[in-house]
Amino acid sequence: MDAKDAGAFLEEHGIRTVIAAGTDPVGILRGKRLATPYFLKAMESGLNFAWFIMKTSTVDDVFPDMLETGVPDLKGLPDLSTLRLAPWEEDAAIVLMDWFWTDGRPCDFCPRTELKRQVAALRDRGLEELFAHEFEFYLMPKPLSEIRRGDYAGLGPSSRDIHCYAVNEGFHHEPVVSRVRECFHDIVEGCAPEWGHGQFEINLHRSDAVSMADNVAIFKAATRQIAARAGVSATFMAKWHEDYSGSSGHIHQSFSDARTGESACYDEAAPHRLSDFFRHYIAGQLDLLCEATMFVAPFVNSYKRFQDDSFAGVTRCWSIDNRTAGLRAINTDAARCRLEHRIGGADCNPYTAFAMCLGAGLRGVDRKLAPPDPVAGNTYHARGLDKVPKTLEAAADLADGTPAIREILPARYVDNLLEIARHEVGVFRERVTDLELRRYYELA
Repeated sequence: MDAKDAGAFLEEHGIRTVIAAGTDPVGILRGKRLATPYFLKAMESGLNFAWFIMKTSTVDDVFPDMLETGVPDLKGLPDLSTLRLAPWEEDAAIVLMDWFWTDGRPCDFCPRTELKRQVAALRDRGLEELFAHEFEFYLMPKPLSEIRRGDYAGLGPSSRDIHCYAVNEGFHHEPVVSRVRECFHDIVEGCAPEWGHGQFEINLHRSDAVSMADNVAIFKAATRQIAARAGVSATFMAKWHEDYSGSSGHIHQSFSDARTGESACYDEAAPHRLSDFFRHYIAGQLDLLCEATMFVAPFVNSYKRFQDDSFAGVTRCWSIDNRTAGLRAINTDAARCRLEHRIGGADCNPYTAFAMCLGAGLRGVDRKLAPPDPVAGNTYHARGLDKVPKTLEAAADLADGTPAIREILPARYVDNLLEIARHEVGVFRERVTDLELRRYYELA
């Protein structure tokens, strides 16, 4: 879509507001709402922002080294191919941006740009990718307006029991979930109650990696708004409460020959019906599965989800259709052959997570790494298997000390994410929690 087509699209649909947004390093959509006439003027030249949004936390803590830069401008340049209606808002459209320095250079810290770089490396090999992201979230009966005022008291699930896949349970959430499907009718494959009280799973239809990450970023933002308008709230936290199931963010990956369209993953005659390329790709992800945890589990809370016998991937192993493993290969036939990365949660930044999956996998291809035998049975209790780090601090240290991480992702990109992660760790280390008061206030 060029500028002329964009203008015609906005006029045809009576659009009054355009949301121009780009994802920051931790996965938050940052941008501006623009009146359509102004967007038409700015869509080619871009929009200026203070660049501190590339080096901050979820609640915009200011890092000391940021102020030393003088906080210059950063430019968001709309990618008009992403322009689409935003039916969850009135007379609105949304377009995604890539981040650039004001001299025209791509910003080193832009997650979308990094994913594009990894995809280009794949395409240079004559391959095309299909990614799908299935993730879970909770719908809570407490209005978001109350939560935004800091009232977390009484926050609880909308169901007393677990009703996974139950049609009747789904009915009770239809006022919100049906609106979500309506707004994303072309990309939502299905949604159903999950293994949590008031938890839902959404499957987005597979697409190229960048489009899938775009869809995830927009979908999550829209779902929160739709829930808020209905008088409830939605959360994609990895683990919102210790007593309830965590919310996963599984990443499905498959590949085909760009020229013939045939699967690059499936080989009927090969071990486990997996091609040499795909076995090397799996081995590459397996080799760095623990070391790369921070890039699919970016927050302190992410690690509360990593529990045995919980359906969360926590072990460095791969399997054939085994949901207890960190990596699950599906080898049914050529059309369905794919790899499911099960470590990350619904809170991951899809651009960074997808980029790390591609980078680690292609590193395995380049080095012709061979995977060990797939693991069967309950891998949570299998002997001799590494497990993912237990905390964000440990994950950051492990990533920082692994040279291969900076072979896959640019050093400045990695260092920025490490700084953000360690800042988050510091904030939580200093905070006195309700649990500490409960255990020590009277009895210490």
